[in-house]
Amino acid sequence: MQFRRGKRIWKPEIYQGKSDMRRYFEGWYFKIVDKSEKNIYAIIPGVSFDNEGNTHAFIMFFNGIKASMNYFNFDITDFHYSKKRFQIKIGKNSFHQNGFNLDINSNNQKIKGKINVKNLKPWPVKTLSPGAMGWYAFVPFMECYHAVIGFDHHLDGKININGNEIDFTGGRGYIEKDYGKSFPSYYIWMQSNHFETEEISVMASVAKIPWLGSSFDGFVVGFLFNGEVYRFATYTGAKIIKLQLSNNLVSVHFQDKKYRLELEAAKSASVDLHSPIEGSMTGRIIESITAKIHAKFVKISKNKEEILFDGNGRNAGLDIGGKIEELKEVS
Repeated sequence: MQFRRGKRIWKPEIYQGKSDMRRYFEGWYFKIVDKSEKNIYAIIPGVSFDNEGNTHAFIMFFNGIKASMNYFNFDITDFHYSKKRFQIKIGKNSFHQNGFNLDINSNNQKIKGKINVKNLKPWPVKTLSPGAMGWYAFVPFMECYHAVIGFDHHLDGKININGNEIDFTGGRGYIEKDYGKSFPSYYIWMQSNHFETEEISVMASVAKIPWLGSSFDGFVVGFLFNGEVYRFATYTGAKIIKLQLSNNLVSVHFQDKKYRLELEAAKSASVDLHSPIEGSMTGRIIESITAKIHAKFVKISKNKEEILFDGNGRNAGLDIGGKIEELKEVS
């Protein structure tokens, strides 16, 4: 087995591809919520390289309140990136670790503005566990890699959308990314950093993971609590002790030797987003960024259990995709 090489593994936020690729995609996900929580958007810049040599860069602009999305297509020559830091440009638009600048005039849409982020809290990167993927980040044949660039941070700046200016100063943001060939054939993803208590954030993903001609249901979960990221993942030895799906609710509980994290997510108005299939953005996923998540974080000992946190998350991202009926329930 060969392992992925290069210093970029320890900098998952920067562009992981090359200028000329096949069957590859990479996309960053910026979710922004204003102070009033009446304006919720996700801005998703990325690149697509299919197996036939067709390429393009893109920016998806997702209005969570209206459940609407615009897909802006750019020539791949409009995409530029830094090899040393998280900094990409798509046309007149730029995205980096400190925020982004938008300047779009296409498809009868005019979007312009600048958002700065402060006090970014990324998933910790360690020598043998470079981010959310853990040691799986070193494996070269994974279908999809994931990174959390900012669990929770403050926003500063404004965006003008078709003449309507929105001030995001004092709001909160979240940043993650995906890269590889395709999204899993089925998966659950949820995220919120709008709990009653500030500076609490959760991201959880359960998915089918192809592996050496077979597959398994893998998961990665990060819970930011009291300044520390508590990890529940396949590679940490944690287990899913409950998983139930219904038309409007997802319940999934994760547990290791010390802690249990119980998550219940309720669906809300959703929109179709483009998703990668063998590098081509021809797939579709249904996603909401106005869902709700209930989270309970419990410390486990031999004689008792102590509830460390019990609260409700608003403005939550929720995505249930693919052949979800193949995901085995656990109770």
